[in-house]
Amino acid sequence: MTIYDLPTFLSGFFDFMDSPQWRAWPFNSGYGEHILPAIARLAFVTIIMGGIILFLRVMFGPNGYFRDEEMDREAEEQTQREKAQLDELLAKGEITENEHTIRVKRL
Repeated sequence: MTIYDLPTFLSGFFDFMDSPQWRAWPFNSGYGEHILPAIARLAFVTIIMGGIILFLRVMFGPNGYFRDEEMDREAEEQTQREKAQLDELLAKGEITENEHTIRVKRL
């Protein structure tokens, strides 16, 4: 393709883009279909991604089949240590009861 073919190429390209199928291109696939197939495609992809996320959550999430029990034990120990520290702060009077309650709920 030479520089002299560029006007012909651009003319053909703009004629192609001006065809009825491409007039509303950002809002559909550009192939003349309506909005419903685009929504159906989006819903299908959403269902597939949701299925993958749900599968991983069941397999590796809390109480999952492949979750390491050591991780759950360590998390429980850490929570107990942090609660004990909060109880000590409350006993010393460094935090109020409301603040203690809020921090315990965050754990």
